[in-house]
Amino acid sequence: MRHATPSRALHHLLDESLRYPPEYGNHLSSHLPMALAALDGLGADEARLRAFFAFYVRRFTEPLRAAPSPSLQSSFAAALARDGRDKVLREALPRLMVGVGAAAFHGVIRTAHAVESRHEGELAAALAYWAARWSRLPPSAVVKPDIDGVADWLDAVDRRLLQADPDWPTTASTARLISDRMLQAAHTTAYRETVGRLRIAGCDPGVLLHELALSAAVRYADTRHFTVLHMATGARAVRVLAPWLPPGGDVLVPLFQAVAAASLASDTASAVPGTPTVRTDLGWPQVCALARASDNDHVIKLVHAMAAQQALAQHPAWLQAAVAAVTDS
Repeated sequence: MRHATPSRALHHLLDESLRYPPEYGNHLSSHLPMALAALDGLGADEARLRAFFAFYVRRFTEPLRAAPSPSLQSSFAAALARDGRDKVLREALPRLMVGVGAAAFHGVIRTAHAVESRHEGELAAALAYWAARWSRLPPSAVVKPDIDGVADWLDAVDRRLLQADPDWPTTASTARLISDRMLQAAHTTAYRETVGRLRIAGCDPGVLLHELALSAAVRYADTRHFTVLHMATGARAVRVLAPWLPPGGDVLVPLFQAVAAASLASDTASAVPGTPTVRTDLGWPQVCALARASDNDHVIKLVHAMAAQQALAQHPAWLQAAVAAVTDS
């Protein structure tokens, strides 16, 4: 189902993709290197990778412009050449994680794909993009860690939103970009009072990340919400980078702040009850084949993320989320 190692074709196209900026249009994140890596991971051949590349670069209709901070990219490239990947990641990730929600999680997602692709040029670009779009959310006004389990915590965030801010985001969240809506959500009562209720201290970070990824997958399968999709792929990305993070759960506090803000920004709390129908006739081979054939970058990335989670710890939710992606696009 997935290539064991990155292909030569992927590396060549990642070299080519560095010619293009990390954003296009009005600050939309380019998914070109991420989707190429995901396609390669799903087993796409060279012809398919090249076809997707040719399709995707059409959206760069404006004259190519420089990255948000070329000096950052050069600095990371020099550090990688001098010190190696492991040292650079161990030093950079703790600081970058404070702004993990940057550009709707695309900084961390791109970095995780770059690490898996084993392409230092793309890794330098990914780290630079994350740093350039770094955005710190405010801490919780109430720190009362009395909820065990990510799913229960997210449910508590939803309940508080419906109690305290029932008209949000219909009347308050007007921003076009997910990252801007997340910043708005951080000013809600629900955010201020519930972000600090998840018990993190003393918990196994691996368990917390697994619970987060699973909760996001379940919520995406239930809602098909675009913002929740980013929660699912973002959670998987942090799991990829976990070996280079400091031990203990404290480093994950900004991640859960960002997840709460994204969940609030999605307004899935006020969704009409009822689970959308999920096809049961599609298994992993069919879903991965549909993703490889898709030109939808978000579908490709979501299916790849869910297949990777399945390889780590089998659960039906991964397939349900992947099926939702390929059948709802």
